[in-house]
Amino acid sequence: MNVQARCVIDCKNDLGEGPVWDVATARLWWVDVNGRKIFHADPGVGPVEEYAVPDRPGCLAVRSDGTLIIALRRGVILFDPTTGTHRDVPCPIDFGVERFNDGACDRRGRFFAGTMHKEMNDRIGGLYRVDADLSVHRVAGDICLSNGIAWSPDNRTLYHCDSRPGVVFAYDYDIEAGTVANRRVFADFDGRVGGTDGCTVDAEGGLWVAEVGAGQIVRFLPDGRIDRVVKVPVTRLTSVMFGGPDLRTLFVTSMRYHNSEELLAAEPQAGGVFALDVGVAGLPEPRFAG
Repeated sequence: MNVQARCVIDCKNDLGEGPVWDVATARLWWVDVNGRKIFHADPGVGPVEEYAVPDRPGCLAVRSDGTLIIALRRGVILFDPTTGTHRDVPCPIDFGVERFNDGACDRRGRFFAGTMHKEMNDRIGGLYRVDADLSVHRVAGDICLSNGIAWSPDNRTLYHCDSRPGVVFAYDYDIEAGTVANRRVFADFDGRVGGTDGCTVDAEGGLWVAEVGAGQIVRFLPDGRIDRVVKVPVTRLTSVMFGGPDLRTLFVTSMRYHNSEELLAAEPQAGGVFALDVGVAGLPEPRFAG
């Protein structure tokens, strides 16, 4: 698909990740994992606001009161950007062997975040759910490098990217209980140029996956067939999120981390946030109910 991607925020993040469009404020949030910062902006319009956090952030969600819940590498916190203060959410996780990575909220306002093996070579990671009462529950396991999480428009399927070995799993999802069942491989990236990273779902049920290392985004139909491939002018893009006033802009984060000097010279906007009109609208991103 021939789409022009624009770099709307040339922020040069070392490891930009986790974009979240907050419909209520019409602002984009995202993180720089290695920079230990989170960012907030109206892309291409207003200034970029940044906030330091106490550990490497993997993902975030906006809470019902406008503050944030953030999954850090070694814990979950509630963070108030206006004061810079935070408090810990107790987690029943052994952070000596696993750490948080990507996440998202379901449409009941529960926050899901996945973990990964610290050395990325063992399938000990899990998928965790944080409920509105701040209790934390493990809902799935057998994961090596947990990445993007998204739900089908009818809430009956949860998609989950595992970047090692590079697959997208689909689970049957019970929206009332917040539980998963019947895991199967939805898309296998074996043999492709890049691997699975962040993902999001559009209003028609298409799953958009950032193919890190390939400089492109792949849209899968609900039956698993590839519908289109969209190029982005940086190789190591990381995640995707629909936003803008009509939710028709696809925002894409990227990284400079592990890029060679030659690649950085060829791609000076690596680490920036890009925007594309891909001809389809997204869905409103839920706020965390807690």
